[in-house]
Amino acid sequence: MKKVLIIGLTERMGGVETFIYNTTRFSNREKYEYDFLVHGTEKTVFQDEISEFYGDSAKHFYYVTSFKKNPIKSFRELSRFYKEHGNDYDYVHLQTGATSEIVYVFPFSLFYRFKVISHSHNGNGYSPVVNRLFRPIVNMISYKELSCSAEATEWLFGKSKKNKVEIINNGIDTRKFTFNSTQRKELREKYGISEETFVVGHIGRFSEQKNHKMILKIFSEILKLREDSVLMLVGAGELKDIVEKKAHELGLAKNIIFCGLQSKTNKYYSAFDVFLMPSLYEGLPIVGIEAQSEGLPCFFSRNVSEQICITDNAHLIPLEESADNWAKLIVNSKCKNREKYAKLVHENGYSIQSTVNTLEKVYEV
Repeated sequence: MKKVLIIGLTERMGGVETFIYNTTRFSNREKYEYDFLVHGTEKTVFQDEISEFYGDSAKHFYYVTSFKKNPIKSFRELSRFYKEHGNDYDYVHLQTGATSEIVYVFPFSLFYRFKVISHSHNGNGYSPVVNRLFRPIVNMISYKELSCSAEATEWLFGKSKKNKVEIINNGIDTRKFTFNSTQRKELREKYGISEETFVVGHIGRFSEQKNHKMILKIFSEILKLREDSVLMLVGAGELKDIVEKKAHELGLAKNIIFCGLQSKTNKYYSAFDVFLMPSLYEGLPIVGIEAQSEGLPCFFSRNVSEQICITDNAHLIPLEESADNWAKLIVNSKCKNREKYAKLVHENGYSIQSTVNTLEKVYEV
């Protein structure tokens, strides 16, 4: 059995966390066992689900202090952890969007000689200077380099690695993310939304990256074209209160539903008529793949990797384009034969089983 330590889970529900959870629950438990090193929180998302998946008495989750908040305490805790467990793992799989997270494996990988797999999940970030500073260490100690897209490769590993890093598709459970008319009806009834209402949907953390400011601008223009429109925002995050306040200031609040954090997002995709994601930067967003699997017309900013165009329902629009032009394209989009798209996503290599098979081949090398 191969034993792998995964670093990348947090207390937030995001793309990296979803990828880790999906690949864990579809893995072969007889051949691969995962443990998880978590920093900066006392409990991570998916902990209960993963513990239930293993269904054993073994300890799979370990916690350390955030290096950013308290570097000395974090280093001491990491030292103790690797002293006890550094020789237990075939690989330490670092899944991240920031080179600075290499502090959770370096310099310990030199002392205990475990193999580090560095896996890039984002196409940009808040600290490009810090990112460049730690990049040489990432490239130096990585036994294997993986990425979700060309943009994510360049961000974490540099331009010189653009064609040298193995791309791992962010696969999803296409059986789960298939358009369901019954779920659509039930969810719309739950929120008091008629079938005729035009529903614009977004699923993502309330953070600067997701660009909710632009979402509100675009939706304001959509309302001018279709007064019956509703915007459903699914997620949580540090900017939620600010976005709610802005929605009130713009007079949009009565047409916006803040749905909070949801675990069964497949129902929400079925209830949407379009999916909107004008992000400031992305690697290859899993929500964008899920939305296409559900047959939704999807409107992304050009800052999202072109690899997101898995089906003919994906549209990339420059952020410099006016909000009213975004609105016209969205309102004029058609949503037909939604049930067929899950099969298309699967056939294009974005099923979770295909992703797991590729990842397990990496662990076998």
